[in-house]
Amino acid sequence: MQCVGALRLDGALALSDHGRTASSDDRARREALAEFLRARRESLQPEDIGIPRRGRRRVKGLRRHEVADAAAVSVTWYTWLEQGRDIHATPQVIEALARALQLDDSEHSYLCRLAGVTPKATQLGRTQAGDSLIALVDSLLPNPAQLMLPATDLINWNDAYSRLFVDPSTLAAEDRNALWIQVMCPEVRHRLVDWEAETQLVVGRFRAEAAKYPGDPHFRRIIDRLSAESTLFRSIWARHEVQGFEDRVKTIEHPEVGEVRVRLVKLRPLDHPHLLLLVHMLDDDESRARIGRLLSR
Repeated sequence: MQCVGALRLDGALALSDHGRTASSDDRARREALAEFLRARRESLQPEDIGIPRRGRRRVKGLRRHEVADAAAVSVTWYTWLEQGRDIHATPQVIEALARALQLDDSEHSYLCRLAGVTPKATQLGRTQAGDSLIALVDSLLPNPAQLMLPATDLINWNDAYSRLFVDPSTLAAEDRNALWIQVMCPEVRHRLVDWEAETQLVVGRFRAEAAKYPGDPHFRRIIDRLSAESTLFRSIWARHEVQGFEDRVKTIEHPEVGEVRVRLVKLRPLDHPHLLLLVHMLDDDESRARIGRLLSR
């Protein structure tokens, strides 16, 4: 009986410690959010948000009610947020605050994390990858590579990707999406060995990524569009399969140079964790030689 009692006590203590840790982490997050909002508010002047300056101001930066008015929220609610109180902020309100405080993309993402809000993939689409990431994609030659947003919208791709699969620049802007290309482009369907199985994996990875952005309308638009256009996609999506990235080889039968074997490597830039860099690492010397011949044409 004593042993049973000890087990129960240990369990209660573990739960209590976990509760204290969770509460402590949440309080630290709210305090960081409050400090960030105050710092951003104090860094702005009335004219920065279109408010005429009248007379001498004794406060540093904007007043709380000015931020609240610009974000269309109550000044009481905003004050509580700056005080680190335990209140819930909706994604819509966080977006309004980001606009009012004129946050850039990095600050916007940081605000979302502190507020416990998932940014929308369509909002992340505003982010520019920057010259360094664009140059990195090109420098990965002869390995095919592409840089994407969460819903697999392509930001950049290199020449090896265009030659091995399909050139996205020849597609309509709304079709420059890696999932759409995988499912709908005949070049990929004809070249990729075991295309249906590979498509099933790609759709499973897309579902796993979509779960990070629940309710995001851009993901829904892509899903609805592919469901209307592709019987295969519709049947795969209905199975609710989720797939992670595996270290495996896939084979492409290119009509000009023959078989090319690649391994898929996934990378997320630290400064832009919402972006995804996919590199098709050439798996053997013959594949590298064939891509070299393809690129030289």
